[in-house]
Amino acid sequence: MPRKFASVPNIASEDYSDLSLVSPNGSGQVITTVSGGFNDYALMGFFARVNYDYMGRYLFELSGRYDGSSRFADGSRWGLFPSGSVGWRISEEPFFKNAKRVVDNLKIRGSYGTLGNQNVKNGSSQVYYTWLRELSIKDFAGYSFGEGTTMSKYSTLTAPVASDLTWETTHQWNIGLDASLFNGRLEFTGEAYVRATKNMLTDGMDLPGVYGASEPKMNAADLKTKGYELSLSWRDQFKLAGKPFGYNVRATLSDYRSFITRFNNPTKILSNYYEGQRLGEIWGYVVDGLFKTDEEAKYWTSNVVDCSIINGRMTGGFLAGDLKYMDLDGDGVLGTGANTLDNPGDRKVLGNSLPSLQYGITFGFDWLGFDFSAFFQGTGTHYWYPAGMNMAFWGPYSYSYVSFLPTNFLDNCWAEDNPDAYFPRPRAYSATGGELSKVNSRYIQNIRYLRFKNLTVGYTVPEKLTRKIHVEKIRVYFTGENLCYWSPIKKYSKYIDPESAFRRDSSSNSAQDHMSYPWPKTMMFGIDIQF
Repeated sequence: MPRKFASVPNIASEDYSDLSLVSPNGSGQVITTVSGGFNDYALMGFFARVNYDYMGRYLFELSGRYDGSSRFADGSRWGLFPSGSVGWRISEEPFFKNAKRVVDNLKIRGSYGTLGNQNVKNGSSQVYYTWLRELSIKDFAGYSFGEGTTMSKYSTLTAPVASDLTWETTHQWNIGLDASLFNGRLEFTGEAYVRATKNMLTDGMDLPGVYGASEPKMNAADLKTKGYELSLSWRDQFKLAGKPFGYNVRATLSDYRSFITRFNNPTKILSNYYEGQRLGEIWGYVVDGLFKTDEEAKYWTSNVVDCSIINGRMTGGFLAGDLKYMDLDGDGVLGTGANTLDNPGDRKVLGNSLPSLQYGITFGFDWLGFDFSAFFQGTGTHYWYPAGMNMAFWGPYSYSYVSFLPTNFLDNCWAEDNPDAYFPRPRAYSATGGELSKVNSRYIQNIRYLRFKNLTVGYTVPEKLTRKIHVEKIRVYFTGENLCYWSPIKKYSKYIDPESAFRRDSSSNSAQDHMSYPWPKTMMFGIDIQF
């Protein structure tokens, strides 16, 4: 796949993409940038499936894939990924005949399946040849040898790679129950699963500093996830004003937890995966309120705890209204200890950044040509610590030029006449380099939410009227998306959308974020006409 690219700045016209229209820069120079490249990328796969159905009672399916990818070296390119499932429709058995007056359908099922993942890269640019080391050709900048101005060239190797990289494989076991009762009015689906990800494509083992290069990507870790999904729905109709009124309600609930089961990190250093780690852990310091007086702050930081790790821009030292961190390990120094699971210093797990107890509720009705549906979606727990540059949360605590964005911000700031405030005494840059820049228990946020995800209201003109104008159907409708939400984060900032706030940095466990844009609220009116 050849790749060529040319670009110029200061082009004279926005309507014509011609390189000759470039204007000189301030020094009278015309600058043109040209780049190119070439790569090959290929996938090949074989797929087979066998189904068996005996009298609608016993169901069986077996399938398999055999895939190869050029992203891996010879000998590691191919992977076999089999899958199978079985089902037993109990409701079709002769002994279930009497129960079918209530239970229309009852099925239990189980399955096992594997999938392969070949999306891996080493570094920021190499995505097609992850098993090869590249050569980089450079000039001896500032040096010339012999006559003339031509610089000598030299080449360097990129960081070492793992030549035996191969497919990351996911194995999943499912067991489920499907039931339908009362002539299909009540339906239930329940499913539990265990997913084991083998040979995860990730950074390899921790290497000593004398290694001289970054860790190569390797099939270095295993991950296990356990979860469940539940769904319950009811639909029916009755007479209202002599006309059928149909309605439906559906609720869903799901949850999961993921743990690292294999990774070569014997010291269990917290800056990398370790065996037993639950994905999404947020480690941070514990805060025991705010200092009540200047004397308490000075005594604490001079005689009890050395807080130099968070001094940052704390000009003048700690005063009344600043955070009082707890010395959990009792060594008199606020710190990270050995940064390991056994010695994390004064930090502990404060929450988890991955959402749990995700749920959804849908309901609607139709009557006399009117139709209505609404969908709500939310999470039970979902922790998040705002990064210092998140001005929507920290306001002037981040930068000195930021105004007090939330209308009630001043009411939440510590002052002598407001000692029980949520935020500490106002001080610029304390979130970007001072006491608030460290993840802590006081300002970690549970951004659980309930969002009004969708609303649709419509009216279909009666058929006897549309026939007169030779139209099959006319429907007018209104649809709204992301109309509003409810979340504890609104108490401190109405500018943060809990669903889009979190952008986790996968290279750390800080679970801090940068500025993010909220989901847009959209409203649409329309008319459907069918001839």
